[in-house]
Amino acid sequence: MKKLSVFVAALLLSANLAFSADITFRLTPGIAIPGNKDYSTGFGGTAQLDLDLFGLLTVGVEGLFTTSNIDALSQSVYFYGGGAGLGFYFYPLSRLYIGLGGAGGIYQFSTTGSTDSKSFSDIYYRGYGEIGYRFSPSLTVSANGGYTNFALVKEGDSALDQINVGLSLRYTVPLSKTNSSDFVISNDQGDAAFPLFMSAYKTCPITTITIRNNTGAEVKNVHVSLRAGRYSASTYESANIKKIKKYAAVDIPLYADFSPELLRFTENGKILCELIIDYEFLGKKQQAIQNLALSVYNRNAYSWSDSTALSCFISPDTPEILEISKYIAGIARNNFFTGMNRNVQMAAAMMEALRISGIKYSDDKLTPYVQFHNSEELDSIKYPLQTINTLSGDYDELGILLASCLESVGVATGYLPLDDDFIVLVATGTKPGTEENLFANPKGCLTDESTVYFGLSMANFSKGFTKSREIAAKKIQAVLESEDTNAEFTVVHAAWEVYAPAIFSENGSYYEKPSAKALNAACEASIKDYINNDLSAVLARARKTGDANKVGIALMRMGRYAEAKAEFSKMDTVKALNNLATVYMIEKSYNSAASTYKRVLAKDPENKIAQRGLENANAKLGL
Repeated sequence: MKKLSVFVAALLLSANLAFSADITFRLTPGIAIPGNKDYSTGFGGTAQLDLDLFGLLTVGVEGLFTTSNIDALSQSVYFYGGGAGLGFYFYPLSRLYIGLGGAGGIYQFSTTGSTDSKSFSDIYYRGYGEIGYRFSPSLTVSANGGYTNFALVKEGDSALDQINVGLSLRYTVPLSKTNSSDFVISNDQGDAAFPLFMSAYKTCPITTITIRNNTGAEVKNVHVSLRAGRYSASTYESANIKKIKKYAAVDIPLYADFSPELLRFTENGKILCELIIDYEFLGKKQQAIQNLALSVYNRNAYSWSDSTALSCFISPDTPEILEISKYIAGIARNNFFTGMNRNVQMAAAMMEALRISGIKYSDDKLTPYVQFHNSEELDSIKYPLQTINTLSGDYDELGILLASCLESVGVATGYLPLDDDFIVLVATGTKPGTEENLFANPKGCLTDESTVYFGLSMANFSKGFTKSREIAAKKIQAVLESEDTNAEFTVVHAAWEVYAPAIFSENGSYYEKPSAKALNAACEASIKDYINNDLSAVLARARKTGDANKVGIALMRMGRYAEAKAEFSKMDTVKALNNLATVYMIEKSYNSAASTYKRVLAKDPENKIAQRGLENANAKLGL
């Protein structure tokens, strides 16, 4: 018997280590109702020591005792023994306990009160069921009922079979509880968080944490949220878990709603956060708060593993960028050529304004673009405001600033990182296929499903708009014609759907705005070059077609309105007449425009362009 006890104890210990189990003590006193009429109702009970496995199964040893009387002989009889048992239990409700089990072993029989006393041993078996109330994870009190048979194996009979009814006191010692906290948190953060991506962390996890339920009972309706003090815009929920079993662990992707304060993080380091766990424990709502340290990179850190993410730096809503861009656009618009592509003119104005303000290329000695944009090492990239305040930037930083300024005045952009250059792509706002009507080298443009983009080379930023555009066109053409290049261009608005802009703002900027005179002179020179280099080539292509309407459109874009009218007047088509009326509107010849639109409507009464044009002309005439 002693060897059996040692063996069982060793079994319990090893199983506990292997399965993270608990030890349960159970005492069940009660009455014994005999099935044999010779016996009177007696008293008895069991004492059990079980290993609680998986929150479902118990296995262990027990001791048993029953006493009764044989009425005819006035004898007291005693059954006592020990064995092993197996049980199952569950909690249909938080505090409602239901258990079933069985056991078997060896009993010893003895009598007193008669000269004919005797004693013998045999085996017993029993089964039971119980239903109870869980007062705490450790203590449960139950009503217990069961059947016990003290067998006489050789005789094929039983010394006594009985129904047992009583109370069960169940006490659990939580050996698997590793510390006093209700939850054990582990954080295996692979990579530090990037302040640049602070908006993305609402949908992309910062890390995955493991939460182990250490309460000693299952928990339900678990809500896990994170807050990071002044670095949080709000307490943000990461998970809603229906149930976590006792001592079970779950992996939870951790999300956060960071505030712009994260962009004040100038060095790599850690921020102390609070992990908030709201849950139901035994039917009561509770909350646990634990500290959690998250690693964070400095605000300028960037990984080129996904070049689409660079769009986070392009931030048109930065207050200082908005102020600068609106100033430049306000001056430039006063001198725009009517009929010429607006976005080409705006790009020229924006780039020239930044250039003549003293912003220039500066080689980044620590993390140069040409080395780091193809590297797995972390790059350090300036925000637009930082580039303005330092009046310099690497290729990518100049491109980020220019794209931010253009986006702030409604000009859509993209970018194309190359080995030796960073190309800013400017949307023309015209449909694919129209590039031949805009540029001398249409093969130097990129298109998506909605528009045409022309490029500006940031490696040639200091050479001005015209040279930057010409070189970018050659490089784009080379990329398109090459079979070996892995270059991919990014459309900023599409990238923003995943990587929202990070608005880095300070107390104003040190930018000295160029004078209106200097800006107008620079823009005029750039537009003149565009006319001479590109629109002249477009005009030559149009003349080769012999189509007077195409020739007229090219002349109108060049500002040569008298020649354009002469070409449109050669044709009596709806398109040519509408274009002729457009020139009259540009020249403010509203009577001529109105009469021309009427000629169109005589040919095509439902023509929308003519209908709207006539309304505008009459409005200008006060009709």
